[in-house]
Amino acid sequence: MLSVLIPVYRYDVRDLVNELHRQCTALSIPFEIRLLDDGSGDKFCQTNKVVEQLPNVVWTELAKNSGRSAVRNTLAKSALYEWLWFLDCDGDARVNPSLARTFWEEKDANTLVSGGRIYQAKPPENHTLYLHWLWGSQRELLDPEIRMKDPVTTFLSNNFFLHRSLLERVPFDNYFHGYGYEDTFFAAELIQAGYKIKHIKNPVLHAGLENAKDFLKKIEESVDNLSRLKDRCEEKNIPFPVKSKLMKAYRVLNFPLVRPLFAKWFSRNLPYWKIQLLGKTPDLKTFDLYRLGFLLD
Repeated sequence: MLSVLIPVYRYDVRDLVNELHRQCTALSIPFEIRLLDDGSGDKFCQTNKVVEQLPNVVWTELAKNSGRSAVRNTLAKSALYEWLWFLDCDGDARVNPSLARTFWEEKDANTLVSGGRIYQAKPPENHTLYLHWLWGSQRELLDPEIRMKDPVTTFLSNNFFLHRSLLERVPFDNYFHGYGYEDTFFAAELIQAGYKIKHIKNPVLHAGLENAKDFLKKIEESVDNLSRLKDRCEEKNIPFPVKSKLMKAYRVLNFPLVRPLFAKWFSRNLPYWKIQLLGKTPDLKTFDLYRLGFLLD
């Protein structure tokens, strides 16, 4: 009945799998936990593959990284059961003992149910992780009522539940490379296809905070994918869903006379902004200017 699907990339999943196995067993339904390692390498695979010693756990490895969209589509095709629950490998399910049961009780064949995520309450002691924590705590940590006001752009693919028929009709689009916005386009396509998205309070803890240098690299990838999102929506005649302050600023500055002036100012300030963002006291206003600069680049 239930396939729990976890793309894995360079993260220790043993605690996550043990907790999910406990919760799914308590449901007293047929289930599997299927993990697909997306090219992490031998070191991580040797650590993680011990999870397949648990009943109903399947561990598979890819020799090369296929990407965030492709790995999810592969997992969905290999799943045994009709209900699919996707989780990112860096989630901590121990903070929510009723995680599996809540999703199971909320299931609807025409609705994607998004559980969301939370972050640790206190800033991390390691200052290199602070930027990621600050962004997540202030920009991603939203109550379900707020997320439902804009269900597409607030959708995060780290923790969601749906019937497999939805993914058979609307798979993740391999047009997007790297990090970011493949989940936004997926949500937009689902709505376009007549399905619903329901945001509920059923989170996992985002335990995999990244150091500021790696996080900035991912953000640069996401800005590139934001441009791809715009192009893909136009190509498929889907309304562009992102109504953020970043896009509003982009529209104001994206003119032949204004854009070069901003680009010059951005290039002059970029080294100082990087120092600030990589330091002990990064702030999100600087981070927003950093993102805007790469979007207009």
